[in-house]
Amino acid sequence: MLDPVTKGYLTLRPNAAAKTLLRLEERDIRELLEAMPRTVAANVLEQMASVSASHCLIKLSNNSISQILTHMQPPSSVAVLRHMHHDQVKELLARMPRTVAVRLRLGLRYSDSVIGAFVDANVITLTPEHHVGDALRLYRREGQYTGHTIYVLNEHRHLAGQVYLNDLLGARDRSIISRIMHPASTVLSARATLQSVAKHPAWLTNDYLPVINRNNVYQGVLGRDKVMQKNQQLIDNVTDHSELASTRAALADIFWLGVGALFIGGANSAERSESED
Repeated sequence: MLDPVTKGYLTLRPNAAAKTLLRLEERDIRELLEAMPRTVAANVLEQMASVSASHCLIKLSNNSISQILTHMQPPSSVAVLRHMHHDQVKELLARMPRTVAVRLRLGLRYSDSVIGAFVDANVITLTPEHHVGDALRLYRREGQYTGHTIYVLNEHRHLAGQVYLNDLLGARDRSIISRIMHPASTVLSARATLQSVAKHPAWLTNDYLPVINRNNVYQGVLGRDKVMQKNQQLIDNVTDHSELASTRAALADIFWLGVGALFIGGANSAERSESED
């Protein structure tokens, strides 16, 4: 069990806690993660790069790993699972609640460079037949705050439109959603790359945008923070790749200069030998 001061620090300063955790010995990392409440551990690990979070988690039992991943945001869990062995991923998913496992399997179906891998499906949606009063109660109960827009789906889970929270608050409780909803202004494809939407003008006014698959079935929402974070990672990867290529080129130049020096040295020696003869 953690003492109240440590628990408070981990809860209030997850980013600093993540940096501290990475500097600990493997045994200390394991003991600290096991002692943390699962929600706290999930929040701390979400502050790390996915490969670092995976490195910390694999020190735990599969039961502990599955519990922590269950409390992480689905896009973060998917990113962590990508760094684990296929057989272990299957076992971890089998230990999770079915609804969570389904969302993670959906994310794992996509490559880590497209939108579908980072969709958050755990958000409320409405139907055109919902009454405004019921919609507001659902919104308050679920506590899933994804901006000022709630998306409306038909019976086939196709995107029927969107409704703004301000409109809900201003409408009468017995009004139905179809009377106050608007067409969805921007819809993203699950197979589009993150780079292709990073500079989309819709991010200027929206924190989240709806995502559909190739069959027009609603998949969830993509958060602006995920796009910006992943885009920065892609830029960093390109920079690292360029630096590596430059380093290799420099080493190649040194190598061939050395080889050239050997040939020149050998040629000079041969010329001296001929002249002496």
